[in-house]
Amino acid sequence: MAKRKPVVVAVTGGMGCGQTTVCQFLEKMGAKVINADNVAKKEVDSNPEVKAELRKAFGRHIFYRNGKLNRKLLARIVFEDQAKTNRLNRIVHPRMVARIIEEIEKARESGRYPIIAVDAALIYELNLENMFDAVVVVTSRMSNRIKRIKERDGLTEKEIIDRINKQIPIKDKMRWADFVIQNNGTLEELEAETRKLYQNLLKLGQRKTA
Repeated sequence: MAKRKPVVVAVTGGMGCGQTTVCQFLEKMGAKVINADNVAKKEVDSNPEVKAELRKAFGRHIFYRNGKLNRKLLARIVFEDQAKTNRLNRIVHPRMVARIIEEIEKARESGRYPIIAVDAALIYELNLENMFDAVVVVTSRMSNRIKRIKERDGLTEKEIIDRINKQIPIKDKMRWADFVIQNNGTLEELEAETRKLYQNLLKLGQRKTA
């Protein structure tokens, strides 16, 4: 009998679209979820090289006295200036991607998961789509996105729109996606849509193993 090969899928979208909620549902259904933001945070918190490069690029004041990164302050600094955003990305993204690949391989080798899902906002921005068997884009109306981000992050509408505008437009991501989930209803509706997605991904996995 052929060994089951897990389907490795990227779940992406834009700020406030609900991709992390979709990933939480996938995890509940049996997928292994790797959250790119958490991987990046861990890398910044535990890698002295990364800390030294951030300190050199943005100043000592971006760290608290206990050595932890003041993420809100760094976000304010870099979002005002594209060159600084690019500099931050050059420091963090290569290490984040390397660590995500390690996590995918570990999950694949464990043989425990039919689906491995990477929750990452910047799949297309970083040209990572070819790493995956499929890309899922979660989308939502702008008014819903703004409401969710305000509640979650306490940002102003202008700050939210500025940040959304720095990402590739969601319409483009939807056009390139293998699967699209619309998140404009209730959580129950979103879970039902995610269950359909999970079943479709299992079918994709069966085709891979056949």
